[in-house]
Amino acid sequence: MTRRRTLRWILLLVTSSMAMTVGLLQAGAQSSTPAATPEQPTVVREVLASGEPDAAPGELLELVQYTIPGNITLPVHVHPGMQVSTIVSGELIYTVLEGEAYVTRAGSDTPEVITPESGETAIHPGDRLVEPEGLVHFARNGQPEPIVILTASLFSADEPPSTVVEATPAA
Repeated sequence: MTRRRTLRWILLLVTSSMAMTVGLLQAGAQSSTPAATPEQPTVVREVLASGEPDAAPGELLELVQYTIPGNITLPVHVHPGMQVSTIVSGELIYTVLEGEAYVTRAGSDTPEVITPESGETAIHPGDRLVEPEGLVHFARNGQPEPIVILTASLFSADEPPSTVVEATPAA
């Protein structure tokens, strides 16, 4: 089996596991989410599982739950590998500045392409988002309630999960 095919199987298995886990997380997400203070809202990154696949030496496969506090905008950033996510609760307002992302809406099997020309795109509970390596993007939570996102990623093991980049969002 080729490395690419093995990686696809790994991502498929992780994505399937994410879908099964979403129901469990929805029940407890609100009660386990730390409260963000208005003075210093912070994103909580909780690694649920992690490992270095034999089929992808030097790569780190992670399952992560992000909790994004209300009324904040994340900085423009990139990831050092592919990331697939599903929204557990809340509404993520997502913007691509360079590249293409793909969202598959809850109840659909057809992905939609998100480009810089798409402007802001609302991602809702049950929607799935695919972010290829190097995609320049940012997101915001425009509501007071936190957003909970379940993410699987395959990143270089020696790089941070995201890097802030110098880019100006379109007005």
